[in-house]
Amino acid sequence: MRKAVADKLVNEVANWGHAGHIDAALLKTLQARYASDMTTGRVLLRWLGFMALFWLGASVFGSIGFLLGPVALLVAPIVLGGLAFLSWKFGVRMATDPTQHFATSGAVLVTFGFLLMLGALASAYGASGAGNWRVVVPVGMCLTAFGALATAYRYSLRWPLLIGVLLIFHAVGNTHGYLGGGGYFLGIRDEWLMLTVAVASVALGYAHERFYEADEAHRHLGFGHVYLVVGLVYANLSLWFLSIPGRELMPVLLFAGACVAQLIAGARLHDGRFTGFGIVFLAINLYTRMFERFWDDLSKGGFFLIAGLTALVVGALFEARARKRRTDP
Repeated sequence: MRKAVADKLVNEVANWGHAGHIDAALLKTLQARYASDMTTGRVLLRWLGFMALFWLGASVFGSIGFLLGPVALLVAPIVLGGLAFLSWKFGVRMATDPTQHFATSGAVLVTFGFLLMLGALASAYGASGAGNWRVVVPVGMCLTAFGALATAYRYSLRWPLLIGVLLIFHAVGNTHGYLGGGGYFLGIRDEWLMLTVAVASVALGYAHERFYEADEAHRHLGFGHVYLVVGLVYANLSLWFLSIPGRELMPVLLFAGACVAQLIAGARLHDGRFTGFGIVFLAINLYTRMFERFWDDLSKGGFFLIAGLTALVVGALFEARARKRRTDP
């Protein structure tokens, strides 16, 4: 729930209590439910919960190989499936508690439950003796994503929604990992397919906000934001990867045109999300083109000097235009 909505609800609850519409016990419960507590201890607890989730997830995938040994070949899917259900059940109960005292712990348990579910599906496939993992992993991700989306809409939880959307994009063909020595890799198997799914996610998110979340007190408020932001991330990444190494002009122009279109859409819709992604990826596009064309022909100092001067000129032009619009009657 957005902080502005939570603050508004706290004020309304206080007015109800002063007017005598609700008793003191219900007033206390509702104030505890919607109060936005962002103290240092609460933030630290939230990050500790996320770290616990990371290590729990690592333990799940690290133990699949052990559980697929000859001794526990048939037991692994049952064990992982049972643990997934228990983790999901208790996580949902804690995340939907009216006082919201265990929201972070509930989100961690729900996420851990879906990781266990994915591990149970993978171990069941391994126990069957089949070996086509390139097919079963995306299918398992889609099945897990369906459970996450159903949980999100049933219990009005945005965290499972984010998990489901990310799993769908990973099933389509997103890969990333650690290379060692401080290096990471990010890849997309089929950029055009990923771009199509990402654009559909953006359209779904915009329609979700425009028509389904018109009421600020809607129980699924913020769901469209998840679809839209994740879709914008993967759409721009797909266009960027298509434009590398820049031998063909059409993908480069398509990437630049999409960035400009996002800037125009953000200005027309007064939506900073489109504007922000448009500016960031337009800068990435320009930097990538400069790197491809001029990195080997210029000294490193000259390269960064030109890049910095270009950024200063563009920023000054935007600032002058914004100042002119502010002083316009």
